[in-house]
Amino acid sequence: MTDFFRTAINEDTFIRGAARLMWAGMTVAFPTSISNIINLSTYDAQTGWNDLGATKGGVVISRNSTEETFDVDQILANIDTRPVTWEQTVATAMAEASLDRINVAWEAGSKTTAGGEEQMGVGDPTTFKQRRLAVLLRKDDGKIRAHVFRKVVRSGTDSSITLNKTGDQLTFPITFNALADTSIADVDTRTQVIFNQI
Repeated sequence: MTDFFRTAINEDTFIRGAARLMWAGMTVAFPTSISNIINLSTYDAQTGWNDLGATKGGVVISRNSTEETFDVDQILANIDTRPVTWEQTVATAMAEASLDRINVAWEAGSKTTAGGEEQMGVGDPTTFKQRRLAVLLRKDDGKIRAHVFRKVVRSGTDSSITLNKTGDQLTFPITFNALADTSIADVDTRTQVIFNQI
């Protein structure tokens, strides 16, 4: 009997699992493959790329747009719609509360180490640091998918640390806003490129 639903399922398209969040400075070249971000044999970060560490509650990649519609007096329905803004964000809760992780989440100052102590200032900088960001997922078949953002900045999201004797471990949220890289002529790749091993 012919299959009405056409359910020849490709298991590779059903994805679940924890992501690995990595960042690089803007001086690091945008990758042309996953192997520019991590060593595919050892999974070590390539030069210039840094791990953001463990997360709690998953990593959420969101894409949204706002639009304007077109209409005319003679037709009661809208006749067209066009996007006016695109927004992409990456949000998570960081589960490792090292000063290096807090530095990224809170736009803190440089960390120094002296006399058996680390010190890091937290103030009110006038700009956000721009970074490259990669969200990597190793699928059940061992292949890797990477969402790589050309330019992100910290979002104005509240990032609180709760110190408590009971409950869950200390985590602190962070959200990154993806920005368009206007040096890229192709509007389809200005913000993010998805690499998917097959």
